[in-house]
Amino acid sequence: MAYLDPETLACPSCGKTGDLIWVIGEGPNTKPGEGPAYTDVQDAGDWVLDTIGTTPRWSGVITCPDCKNPVLTRP
Repeated sequence: MAYLDPETLACPSCGKTGDLIWVIGEGPNTKPGEGPAYTDVQDAGDWVLDTIGTTPRWSGVITCPDCKNPVLTRP
């Protein structure tokens, strides 16, 4: 089962805000408290994605389209 998880991001440099929508997947063998089986970006809005990996968890850097500074980093 998967669900959408909207998150409002704010650039620490220029103050731009905007939504990013995550897809959170929970597998049939995921026990309570283990966290999601996978995560991915459904809709990045205006944010710029520099994807490093997507299996099973999205990783990379989300950058502000206005000032080009990093807003969120997920290893």
